[in-house]
Amino acid sequence: MLRIFAALTIFLLVALVWLNAERSIERVRLGGGPEGGTFLVFSKGLGEILQQEFPELKIIVKNSGGSVANLELVEAQKVDLALTYAGDAFLGSQGQMEKDPHKFTNVRALGRVYGSTAQLVVLKESPIESPEDLANRRVAIGSSGSGAAHSAERYFRILGLWEEITPLYMGYDLAMQELLSGRAQAVWQLVGAPSKSIVNAGRKQPLRLIDLSELAEQSEFLLKYPFYSTVNIPAGTYRGQPRSIKSFQDNTLLVSHPAADPQLLTATLNLLFSPQGIQQMRDTHPVGQDLDPLRGLQGVQIPLHPVAEKFWRERGLID
Repeated sequence: MLRIFAALTIFLLVALVWLNAERSIERVRLGGGPEGGTFLVFSKGLGEILQQEFPELKIIVKNSGGSVANLELVEAQKVDLALTYAGDAFLGSQGQMEKDPHKFTNVRALGRVYGSTAQLVVLKESPIESPEDLANRRVAIGSSGSGAAHSAERYFRILGLWEEITPLYMGYDLAMQELLSGRAQAVWQLVGAPSKSIVNAGRKQPLRLIDLSELAEQSEFLLKYPFYSTVNIPAGTYRGQPRSIKSFQDNTLLVSHPAADPQLLTATLNLLFSPQGIQQMRDTHPVGQDLDPLRGLQGVQIPLHPVAEKFWRERGLID
């Protein structure tokens, strides 16, 4: 263990010297997500880790529409690193994204960082008990271009409800404000649990989560989209939640462009998946508990960046 730590320390010192001496990198741009979402919180946490290790660099965390918007930013080389959902990354690589036949051919996976859970929340006194009760109601589903919005459309289309609801495209914080004011009857999120925006809204009014797994399992949803898997939101995740709620989740991936600087990517992976990096991310947000190098390739269905392939092979996840 001491040898591994010493080797990691030497590597980080060498990386720091290289990054500062070569000056080929002066800033690092991270694609985050919408306000109130876990993408943005996690990206800021990663940015802090990089900034602490490389104080001479300018670390920029960019707000974005979320998963699909980040794929576009990476493809266009407007960010160096970004978070996206495994499902969006796979469908995008195949040109099968909803309403967008464009293929994202220049996005490479670095690794899986945590699971994001679909969450449908209503006011506690709402008459809505099932997703089927959303017909003729206004549902905030996330920002346009977000993984949340795309997952909502996939889910409600399979159930035959997409044409029955009125989707509202907006970020999580604004969506929860609309729910509390009565201008939306439900909010859909695809985010690490607990969601900051749901927690904050729950302090103002009692809320309730709706089971999403039952209809997902009864329909063809999980067959058509095998990158989703069922999951439980444990009791007590949110205020006034006395029992676990069944749902489904996607895997959140850290991705980059094939031309991204290999030294930067190597340093990022070594920092993020070091014991210190994992602990810092766990202190940043509860989803950090899900940051596990043993699950670093879970859900990855797009090509790995060569740096990531080397990184995970050295850790025994690739033969």
